[in-house]
Amino acid sequence: MSALVATVVTASALSGLAAACLALLPQAPPRLRFAVAAAGLAAWLVPWGSVHITVPADTFALTLAAPLVDAVAIGVDRSAQPIQRSLDASTFLAFGLAAASLLGLVLFAGDCLTLRRCVRRWRAGSRPADELRAWLPAELAALPAEIRLVANSNVAAASGYLVPTIWIGDRYDGERLRLTLVHEMWHVRARDPLRLALLAAMRRVYWWNPLVAYLAKQATLMIESICDHRSARHFDGSRYVAELASLLLDEAKAAPRLVATVHAASLNVQRLRLLRSQLRLRTRDRWLVFAFAASAAATAMATVVERQSSPVGPQELALPAGAGNDALPPTPAGAALALLLRAANAGDGELIDDLLGAYTPQELPVPLPRGAGELRVVEVLRNEPLRIGYIVEDASTGRRHVGELAVDAAGTTITASQLRSSP
Repeated sequence: MSALVATVVTASALSGLAAACLALLPQAPPRLRFAVAAAGLAAWLVPWGSVHITVPADTFALTLAAPLVDAVAIGVDRSAQPIQRSLDASTFLAFGLAAASLLGLVLFAGDCLTLRRCVRRWRAGSRPADELRAWLPAELAALPAEIRLVANSNVAAASGYLVPTIWIGDRYDGERLRLTLVHEMWHVRARDPLRLALLAAMRRVYWWNPLVAYLAKQATLMIESICDHRSARHFDGSRYVAELASLLLDEAKAAPRLVATVHAASLNVQRLRLLRSQLRLRTRDRWLVFAFAASAAATAMATVVERQSSPVGPQELALPAGAGNDALPPTPAGAALALLLRAANAGDGELIDDLLGAYTPQELPVPLPRGAGELRVVEVLRNEPLRIGYIVEDASTGRRHVGELAVDAAGTTITASQLRSSP
């Protein structure tokens, strides 16, 4: 399995666990549900296939997860599998995902331009309304946010990251004005415009991914729910729900997706349901969160952890005098090194490029010295199924170098390499 495929599979598994956890925690506090959704989204930001941690095979945590680690990271003996010379499916997957992400970035840039035009329009038709701070509780009145009253509008939104701005339409008055003002101020205090912008970026870049779309939608819902519960503390509970319901049912002008706004048509019913519900963390929920966290840790461990083989002294691994490169250990890493040596000695640059992923974003340096003579491995320093360390010698000069390379779980592509002169 290539690094890219391992990353996609691991991120899908982790975000799937987060989605399942959210489905089983409908009455949990919104902060916890937001944290679960955010963790599921963060899984798509980690290059799992390129992260490798080697630990001793007798490590307690690794021993508990050994079956899963063996199945995903090591699997069956692949020493007989040949190294492919042609581009494999992971290469086409890399180009496909790169193209999809580029399209998503273009769409996100369009969202930013839409927000910029909308804010300009609001500013042109608004005036400063700092007098509205008198409607705010003390903990919100001192926030460094500009308040602007938009003429002939029922907009209620917060924008800006460093210098936030509250936009309130002049069609609000009385209790509705105070409700929208308090609600948007809580968005500013929680830095929700920035969080919503990050969620929008994730949804755009991963527009093809239903798991990301679901988790981003749930995270947005939880941001609004957290703000609703905080705002409700400043009003009579039932009255706040009634006013909010009436406010949400009114026709409101659409706002850009990058701003925090009280009007979110697709989430309104769920917001009201959450506000009416008594959300609490039960004992059952705690055990459920623990179980999903343990499952997520085991899944991540299965991808990034490599079990260190039993230590063997250098004399036992040293190749016999006169032994050829074909005497290397019969492991995926050993087979990759043997093929790389044959390609280098034969001057087959195309095969070397294929082995090192020269046609993907994962191009690596050649872990062999450059010289005119034949290269041969004289000693193996580290012998693991997916990683091998060695001393290679140039027969024409007698100079030696210490090299190391690692291959993917399928044994088809070199994923890491290094080379240094031998002391």
